[in-house]
Amino acid sequence: MALCAIWALFGVGPAVAGQPQHTAPHAQKFAQFEPHPAIWQVSDGDTTLYLFGTTHALPKHFAWQSPKLKQVVQTADELVVESLDTRDSKAKSDASIDDALNPVVDNNPILGRVALEKRAALQKAITRSGFPTQFYDAMPTWMASLVLAVETMTQDGRDKSEGVEARLIAAFQRSGRPIKAAEDGSLILRKMHALSADAQRRMLENTLDDIDGAGANSAAMDKAWVKGDVAALADGFTREALGEELYTLLILNRNNAWSDWIADRMHRPGTVLFAVGAGHFSGPDALPILLAQRGMRVTRID
Repeated sequence: MALCAIWALFGVGPAVAGQPQHTAPHAQKFAQFEPHPAIWQVSDGDTTLYLFGTTHALPKHFAWQSPKLKQVVQTADELVVESLDTRDSKAKSDASIDDALNPVVDNNPILGRVALEKRAALQKAITRSGFPTQFYDAMPTWMASLVLAVETMTQDGRDKSEGVEARLIAAFQRSGRPIKAAEDGSLILRKMHALSADAQRRMLENTLDDIDGAGANSAAMDKAWVKGDVAALADGFTREALGEELYTLLILNRNNAWSDWIADRMHRPGTVLFAVGAGHFSGPDALPILLAQRGMRVTRID
């Protein structure tokens, strides 16, 4: 579950998502389900905003668009996603990442950053990834964790180009409707770099604990997500699973910021599809709960 949660971070910015991949993904066998991913509606007199929890990467040919979602996509005037990888934003983000992460980590081998009993598992994961150990030695611990998670789940047949955001963005581009970003992904990556060494170590060790069962766990989460079973997704996104620092950075603070954005957007007429990671829709700090606490009328419609 922790690895699946870390995989959800794949949507935070183009620089990390663009890391070279030396491994060839293999086809993943999976069952198809009648899709009913969870959708909420926030509305007032002249504004309707649909909340849709996404997954950033999926196996090819995975059916996830329900009739209700197709209707929402057709009627929305604009799409809002977590971050956008446009030419301008990518150049800005790449420059920001360079500023945030350079100089490269020196004299701190990656194997020494985990507990002794985790080092064999880390070496195995590194070997499986196809990158040399020195590649990870030069990274901050959180980034090594993310790259290992991405590599592992890519090998299980998952692809960002098959993810929900990629498909939604393509649909809105074809129809000429505006697409906006809820945040600057590079700022989130900067904040990841500021996590304590202990929080980053925990992130990497959690990834290692989950790597062997990644395929089965991600398939189970896909099934829960596509059926709209929000409660089944919750375990991977709790304070206990992520740790206080990572939970505050990736879930709580972003949900609060997005609640502010939504509250402001409700003052202007129109119909908006707000599509961000499904981990933001479960638990006590879920987006629908925060919006309801602000007095907004939030209704689950699928």
